[in-house]
Amino acid sequence: MLTLTEHGANNYPKKNLIDMHIHTTHSFCGKVTLEETLIRLSGKVDGITITDHDIITHYSKEVLEAFVLKYQIRVLVPSVEITTYQGDLLAYGLSSAPSKSLDVKKVIEMIHNEGGIAVAPHPFGHNSGLGDLVYSLELDALEINGNLPKKNNQQAKVAAQTMGLPLVGGSDSHSKTQVGTCATEFPKEIKSMTDLIRCVKRKKCQPVLLRHLDSYYH
Repeated sequence: MLTLTEHGANNYPKKNLIDMHIHTTHSFCGKVTLEETLIRLSGKVDGITITDHDIITHYSKEVLEAFVLKYQIRVLVPSVEITTYQGDLLAYGLSSAPSKSLDVKKVIEMIHNEGGIAVAPHPFGHNSGLGDLVYSLELDALEINGNLPKKNNQQAKVAAQTMGLPLVGGSDSHSKTQVGTCATEFPKEIKSMTDLIRCVKRKKCQPVLLRHLDSYYH
């Protein structure tokens, strides 16, 4: 039985928490800048991945180091949310964003060819989820989404268990109120995208609910 670890809204134990689904104003639907997100998450998570839609924003080593010093949060790069023909796909470790609306199997192949991991975001929520198609894909993980109702995430948990895949957690934040709802807990400190990819491939991760939105997860 897969369970979702839950931390109280005012209690954020520092246990190698990475929010693996963050949007900034570089996404067409993003309303929060990266710095605003870091301010809201400071002291609550140890790191984030930026998963803007179909674009990978590159940051210099100096900028990334400055984020760590100022907010004590690592920004792990590169990552992106890709619009495939069949639905959205999260890619971690992919150096450049592919063209929109490619076949999802082709995109997964591209990700794996670069040593990255492919994760199905909100697989049973939104019109852009992959739905039951996940059962026929070579995915590395499924996502528990911090902005979905419990029933949709329960479907993802059942699918992951059936497929023998790990679950990761992400807020899928587009606005300030959505920041910091869900993250992924790792058994060791994650210092780079390479560390993150290695742990997910080894199934050394679990989703963690940070706070509720409305009736979600109740």
